[in-house]
Amino acid sequence: MNERPLVLATNDDGIEAPGLWHLAEAVSDFADVLVVAPAFNQSGMSASVTLRRDLETERAHSQLDGVDAWQVNGTPTDAVLHGIRHLAPRHIDMIVSGVNPGPNVGRDILHSGTVMAAMQGYLRNLPSVAASLWSFEEKHLRDAALVAGRIAARLLASDQVQFLNVNAPDLPFAEYTGIRVVPVADVSPSRVIDRIDEDGATHRQLVLRPGAEIAPDTDVAAILEGSVTVTPLHNDLTFHARLTDAAGVLGDADALLS
Repeated sequence: MNERPLVLATNDDGIEAPGLWHLAEAVSDFADVLVVAPAFNQSGMSASVTLRRDLETERAHSQLDGVDAWQVNGTPTDAVLHGIRHLAPRHIDMIVSGVNPGPNVGRDILHSGTVMAAMQGYLRNLPSVAASLWSFEEKHLRDAALVAGRIAARLLASDQVQFLNVNAPDLPFAEYTGIRVVPVADVSPSRVIDRIDEDGATHRQLVLRPGAEIAPDTDVAAILEGSVTVTPLHNDLTFHARLTDAAGVLGDADALLS
């Protein structure tokens, strides 16, 4: 009898974050799930790793029957690497990260612990998915997890090693206008404001940064139109089109060494 795939689920918001467990639940429809996440919130840590102290790992309370959970007192990258190397009972088939409350689109991707945790899987030849929501509220986290889980299932079934960054609009699942594969917008699009409702409760709300120019058919434009966005990412940071220009700037580069 063939085993179900094993998916490692992580995040950057910490082991108790609701988005993590919504995503793990969605993935459990097609795979066994191992949860390994930071013990505390590690938002904005990008691909940071812990170097100057020992990592401590302990079992965590699992919110899903049949799902093993561990917490690591380190970064999202620490959690993924420790999970792959030391905690997985067998070969990991996929990494999923999220669901992050708050989008990871445009230039903001570079800061994201959610995205860079998933990147660690891709760097190790594993299909990987990062999932985020255009809101800091929890209202539509489960909807975002549902669509991210379905996208992850399609990716795993394809046998392709891709790294997909998924962002869901702040809408119920039934109101999504579509799923669009789009490039990253060259802008840091959003800022946070506090909104006070009629009962005096304060809510953090995402709004467009004043003056932000959003190119059409990009992740930011599509999500503002109500679509779920999917962007394939990769780790090659070289600006290949400028290699010749850089060589021209240096000229006789070896002369700099004399």
